[in-house]
Amino acid sequence: MSTAVLGKKIRRNVPRRKARTQPVDKGAVFGGLLLGLFRAVFALTRWGLGIAVVMVVSFGILFAYRWVTAHEFFALVNLRIEGSHRISQEEIAEMGGVSTGSNVLSINIAEVQRRIAASEWIESVAVTRVLPDGLTIEVKEREPAFLTRRDEDLYYADVNGQTIAPVDVDKFISLPLLETEDGLQVGSGIKMLLGEVARNSLPFGMSQIAWLRQDSAEQFSIFLEKPRVLVQLDGADLGATLKSLNRLWADLGGRGELDRTAFMFVMPGRAWIRLHADQTL
Repeated sequence: MSTAVLGKKIRRNVPRRKARTQPVDKGAVFGGLLLGLFRAVFALTRWGLGIAVVMVVSFGILFAYRWVTAHEFFALVNLRIEGSHRISQEEIAEMGGVSTGSNVLSINIAEVQRRIAASEWIESVAVTRVLPDGLTIEVKEREPAFLTRRDEDLYYADVNGQTIAPVDVDKFISLPLLETEDGLQVGSGIKMLLGEVARNSLPFGMSQIAWLRQDSAEQFSIFLEKPRVLVQLDGADLGATLKSLNRLWADLGGRGELDRTAFMFVMPGRAWIRLHADQTL
């Protein structure tokens, strides 16, 4: 006979299954422990051997480095210095901290270059090892073109008017004095003029120039010591101006008036002069 109960689910009595228990294999457990222990020991051994190999190699490299950097086979014998004019080879070697007998491989190339490049006269420097016993130092010096004043001191300056170093009495170079108006940069006219002087295409040389002055962006002055004359040049078309200067110079020289000339202003196709004692041609 079955009974129905409202609002409740009928719960049937289902027989539970009994959990099956497997017998523990003690041999397998022990074997697993041994396998894990073996793997751990193997990993530790491999790691230790790796460290040992690295240490042996490192010590070997260190020993080899110390050996080659102390061996007389690599002692510096051939020290070659190129490009030095203003600074002597002995001074450059001293600046770089390089001397014969030093081990070539132990020389710090970057440090040698840094020390030499710190000189205000050096524009660029390159240092090269020449194994087994050589070292080459190539320098490019800054070329002085003028003397210039900065505050109360006298300096050498390059063709762009940039100061190089204070004037040294022991190594004095006779150069024209460069003057510029406040705020003016050395223009291309003066650079072109120096090029023409170097090519001997003007009637005077660098040794005759006492000073140059940048008067404006397109005009500059030259004072010559022999003959003593102040020359003002219009730099708007300097090539044509210099042609006019050559013609004027030749004309004054032909008439014997060059030594009497105190001032000349030259521009393309035209020129004005003033003689000493205020005589005018």
